[in-house]
Amino acid sequence: MAPAEDAGGLFGWKNWTLPDKYTAVERDRTPRSPQSGAFDEKDLNGDNMSGKHSFLPTDQYNPVMHPQLTIADHLLRVWQPFLKNFFTDMGANISSSQGQMCGDFELRAMECIEYYGSKQGITACKDWYDDFIECQTGAKQKLRMRAMFKKRHFDNHLEYLQGKRTWSETYEAPPKYHAYVEPWYDEKYAHMEQAPI
Repeated sequence: MAPAEDAGGLFGWKNWTLPDKYTAVERDRTPRSPQSGAFDEKDLNGDNMSGKHSFLPTDQYNPVMHPQLTIADHLLRVWQPFLKNFFTDMGANISSSQGQMCGDFELRAMECIEYYGSKQGITACKDWYDDFIECQTGAKQKLRMRAMFKKRHFDNHLEYLQGKRTWSETYEAPPKYHAYVEPWYDEKYAHMEQAPI
């Protein structure tokens, strides 16, 4: 019989865990700097800009990675043209989300900013505009998906290999053979719906 200190198996492999740094989870949960995401209108390409050094397109909207992230950065990039003239006013409707999935979120956020003004609206309308940004980018949803994927596909599988989980706790059983029979099945007309043999 093996001594108690060897209860983890050879090299203690039954107590191993997969570090978060092997997946994108650690990068998602680590702030880049305490001032990351801070808005400075004089330094739009500075080190604190949320989009700088982004690995994925949604990294610039990660609130954990950029703790000082405000809606002012997004408003300046999306709603203010670099050069304002007659043609940018004519094409202003092109960047609108109206008639699309996020149209209601955009309308509520813009009405709030119009009511409070651009300076006060940055803090007063943050919730509305954050919902609009999340609808457009899905950044928080992708963070949740990556964390769940690591837990389900890496951590749970490793625990199964170590004997801490059973097969039924780790993997979902396949559907039963009759699971795909349509619920409106009618024997009277079934012969008409079946394919010829």
